[in-house]
Amino acid sequence: MEARINKRKMVAYWLATLFVAVPGALSGGMDLLHVQPLFGIMLHLGYPGYFATILGLWKVAGAVVLVAPRSPLVKEWAYAGMFIDYSSAVFSHAASGDGPRTIANPAFAILALVVSWYLRPPSRRLA
Repeated sequence: MEARINKRKMVAYWLATLFVAVPGALSGGMDLLHVQPLFGIMLHLGYPGYFATILGLWKVAGAVVLVAPRSPLVKEWAYAGMFIDYSSAVFSHAASGDGPRTIANPAFAILALVVSWYLRPPSRRLA
């Protein structure tokens, strides 16, 4: 019975992690290349264009770290960075007057990020 629970926990962990890491890597790449519509959204929110390059680099790095084995301390930093990114997106969209549907995307990403962090296996936790 315990093995079945552990298997379900691991599946939930990987689904939540991939839900965060894959879009993070893709949107990070789009930010690096200043691809629309994400670059236009960044400008709409009032951020300078060069900020997309900085944010894109860290999004890609964070996504890679989350799926790579080992390095629990670096993973903690990736989780923290992604939490800051997504929570900043929620507040930026709210401050810009964007609707609930726009705000829901980064809010749901926060939920998936927290689930991933909570369910991470012992090999991916700090001692």
